[in-house]
Amino acid sequence: MTPRTAPDHLSELLRRYAFGYTAAHDFSVCDELMVDDYLLIMGPAQVSGREENYKPATARLYQQFPTLGFTVHDLVLGTDRAALRFSEHGRSLRTGTSGSWRGISMYRTRDGLLSECRVEQDYHSRREQLEGVLGPLPVPSPALDPWLQEPMPADPRIEQVVRDLLADPAFLQDEVLEVDDAHGPRVRLDDATVTVLDLFGAGERVAFHVRLDGSYRSGLAVPEDRAGRPADLYITGIVTVGGGDQVTGHLVTDRYTAARRLTAAP
Repeated sequence: MTPRTAPDHLSELLRRYAFGYTAAHDFSVCDELMVDDYLLIMGPAQVSGREENYKPATARLYQQFPTLGFTVHDLVLGTDRAALRFSEHGRSLRTGTSGSWRGISMYRTRDGLLSECRVEQDYHSRREQLEGVLGPLPVPSPALDPWLQEPMPADPRIEQVVRDLLADPAFLQDEVLEVDDAHGPRVRLDDATVTVLDLFGAGERVAFHVRLDGSYRSGLAVPEDRAGRPADLYITGIVTVGGGDQVTGHLVTDRYTAARRLTAAP
């Protein structure tokens, strides 16, 4: 493959999103990257409107972590879609402690600007690090230079391999997939079903956002009497389909907010 001499437009948007806006905390750059009705989707929550809702929510994060960093580990670049695997990291003014936590986000564009982000972040790991249950976890290595890659078209066969994998909720227990920060047990739901909320491919790479619904068995920070109750879990993932259709990659779950939903349920 011949290397590009300049980033693809979507790649350049996300490079500026990562370093010119998110890591720099510069909301004026945010204005240049996003449509007015920008939509953030995280678990069941939706934050709509760049000015009225998205910016205030992000500003609260920056108030807690005034030197928050943003490290990109991977970029999946399709012809009109993209996804990032990243870590956020910093020292909290609330606790005086530091941590790093992982995320996977998926993006859409409209009129040359970012219009939608679906994302899950491992806030459970963040809480454990800030509270001292875990020491601050090291930030995984950044991608060397993901921004000059060629956009890849979707491969319907590859996408179907991943859809077939996701059809069985046991995929969450597959050891070839790295889940969250790889510490502690994985969430288990009995009699679970999987709803694919979003999915796109770029060559042999696929990014997705899914929801599992079932009855809770284990893996969440909730009282034992919650076992057997209805529960859901949102997951974003980036995977690669290799030889023999072997699927490897990374998943991030909303196990922190899943536990809050399960605890609050009557």
